[in-house]
Amino acid sequence: MVRRLKDNMGADALRAATGRDHEGWRDLLTEAGAMGWSHAETARWLVETQGVSGWWAQGITVDFEQARKGRLPGQKGDGTFATSATRTIPGERLEALAAVKESVQAVHGEPSAMNLAASMPVVRWKLEDGGRLSAAAGAEKTTGTPITLTREKLASADDVAPAKDELVAMLESAKG
Repeated sequence: MVRRLKDNMGADALRAATGRDHEGWRDLLTEAGAMGWSHAETARWLVETQGVSGWWAQGITVDFEQARKGRLPGQKGDGTFATSATRTIPGERLEALAAVKESVQAVHGEPSAMNLAASMPVVRWKLEDGGRLSAAAGAEKTTGTPITLTREKLASADDVAPAKDELVAMLESAKG
């Protein structure tokens, strides 16, 4: 299971960067009316009225949603869940991405979109269950290319672990 954001975002670091700790932000957001705001509205309010950077605004918003609105770890703003896995695949970027594409195709069929010219080349699939899967190539290393598979639009927290297992299996298959 994914850890709660507060376990990844230390109180000292949060206070040093933003001037408040977790409870301070949660109380301020509650008083401001954020219980009725969307994720985007909350993050925008933090940036525009509190001067918080976009990166910290996202973290504060997720922490607030988890602590006060019942959002589960790994849950997206729309209520669905996502998971990802990364492995270094032998070969240069497009070669490594092609190996992963082949592995994913064996399970999920032809991709729905590809952008191989992007700074981070990506291949995407629309899945039969309404979910999405993407394969993105990172910067080449001497040992190969890190490829991240991401599965989005999972219906429940119970779907996360099996989806992650499938991602790992497809990446391992692509390693040869």
